[in-house]
Amino acid sequence: MEEEPLTGGGLNEVVRIGSTVRRPTGPWTPNVHLLLERLAPLGIAPRAHGVDERGREVLSYLPGEVGHPPLPGAMRSDDVLVAAARLARRLHDASAGLAHVREGWQFPALSPVEVICHNDLAPYNTVFRDGLPVGFIDFDGARPGPRWWDLAYTAYCLVPISPEWGTPDEQWRRAELFFAAYGAEVTGLGARVLARLDDMVTMIRERPEFHRQRAERHDEYYLGHARYVEEHFQDR
Repeated sequence: MEEEPLTGGGLNEVVRIGSTVRRPTGPWTPNVHLLLERLAPLGIAPRAHGVDERGREVLSYLPGEVGHPPLPGAMRSDDVLVAAARLARRLHDASAGLAHVREGWQFPALSPVEVICHNDLAPYNTVFRDGLPVGFIDFDGARPGPRWWDLAYTAYCLVPISPEWGTPDEQWRRAELFFAAYGAEVTGLGARVLARLDDMVTMIRERPEFHRQRAERHDEYYLGHARYVEEHFQDR
């Protein structure tokens, strides 16, 4: 069958073949497939179907629209924010049974380990149908860690906490809405977003696969947002 390249993240060659997606594997793939098995009954993540004759993992294709930037206004609604928070809660709760598996992931575990974090829980890894998020893709970077590790990054991306959209007061209102829908405390969000941005800058500067992002100065983009967070959310 014909292979259709799928664009988006820019780190791997990902193709669609019929109702499946093929991606490169890594030492972490067995753990990722364990996680996808846990999530399978929920229907919010691809199902794993082993590897093909070329050694690529075979995943089911989740139909819908991926939230690639720039997000349209309809994907910035409060309803989307609430639905994303509830979807993240289902993901985390289902993954908690694997939290004891600390080794064998692409990234080391973060303390305190509560769940298996997606580690890149952003709109560009979210599938939307009828204007609402219904699932997540791209679990290669999953790692054991605290719930806030995912939540801070999702809030940063989807609220969003950045100078390009809305006012700090409106962003804080939406952040409170997001965390309330998940069932978590929003206190300390500023420091946690800064931790996530620092992690993004470090990855871009140090990991070989981020060569395009280095060339395009994505690290400077995140550093600019970090300065905005420090100014408006440092003590929140």
